[in-house]
Amino acid sequence: MKYKFLIACAILSQTINLQAKEGFKLNKDIAQYKGASFENALRVERNISLDEAFAIAESDSDIDYFVYTKGRMMVLEVPSDVKLDENSNYLNLASKRGYKFNNGSVGYGYCRIFRHGDVVFFKNEGKWFGSAPGLADTYLKINKN
Repeated sequence: MKYKFLIACAILSQTINLQAKEGFKLNKDIAQYKGASFENALRVERNISLDEAFAIAESDSDIDYFVYTKGRMMVLEVPSDVKLDENSNYLNLASKRGYKFNNGSVGYGYCRIFRHGDVVFFKNEGKWFGSAPGLADTYLKINKN
């Protein structure tokens, strides 16, 4: 019984942690769309906690929203009609490689790979959302300084 209680507390703690913090709006299961240029990306951090992501966003007035990878891995293949150049890939988010999706299908080409705890911080200009069920959540600042 003691272990069931501890497990329930751990799950509740994680659920509370995934809720939006005051000053932010949670868009659950939403990420920057794979076809977006990502030119509005300001910063990327790898393998950080959600609390660390909130602290970074709160401390930088240029950040309007961020995408937090909550799933194990999220692969965003870059469509062939999306131009990649220094402006859209200055954070080195895209690379040309083979990749494998959760459903087992494989591909080769430019893609952006994010793992649990990876966060990309954005400005609003160029915002373009897509669905990311179980993979990522977006947090928008609602009280911008």
